[in-house]
Amino acid sequence: MSLDPRAERRRTRDGEGPRWEALREAALERDDRTCQRCGYRQRGDPERRLEAHHAAPFATPSMEDLDELVTVCGPCHATLHGDDPAYGDADEAPLFPRPDAPAAVATMRSDRQHVCQRCQHLAESATELAAYTHGNSEYVVCKPCAGALLSAGYNPERFETADEFDARTLADRAGEAPVRPAMLASGPVRETRPPETAVERFLYDTPLRYLVNPLGAVLLFALGGIALSFLLL
Repeated sequence: MSLDPRAERRRTRDGEGPRWEALREAALERDDRTCQRCGYRQRGDPERRLEAHHAAPFATPSMEDLDELVTVCGPCHATLHGDDPAYGDADEAPLFPRPDAPAAVATMRSDRQHVCQRCQHLAESATELAAYTHGNSEYVVCKPCAGALLSAGYNPERFETADEFDARTLADRAGEAPVRPAMLASGPVRETRPPETAVERFLYDTPLRYLVNPLGAVLLFALGGIALSFLLL
């Protein structure tokens, strides 16, 4: 039997009670009742509840510290507390925040979406990322890897970024991405980009590519170890 209380009745980490409601209302008024992550603006009959996110959760908020509170809609608030079901369903929030979103809420839907699914680079800001849609799934990659995929012939219409999407600008950054994807890269974005420099062509367009390949390097190391063991016998 689960002893966990119903999510909608649990106390969240931001605050509760009359004092908190007064702080929340002051923050909403300051932000013109607009979600600072996605831009949803509450007017008339609200479709979403607006909430105040406490950017310093272990401190006690006060009217003098309103700058620590940020107005967000319910779904966007859930993206900031992915480990707590009391905040609702983050899947209803947009994948990317607005380009001008405050740093405290300028995040993807979850922490794992800050990791490029092609090269495993960890991006600090959502503005460094792009998303590629394949089927019903979204695959987040860093902008250089997005450029690499575009250079490999991927459809530009399937990409999305936090700011205005510019396929040419992304393609120009392809050279910053590794030629080969990481070993743990997701299938739909597991694409090798065309080598550009003389060094890259030497490494990846010649038999040396089998050594540069991580699996090839492991195999070579294993064979070297076996050969060395025979020599030492």
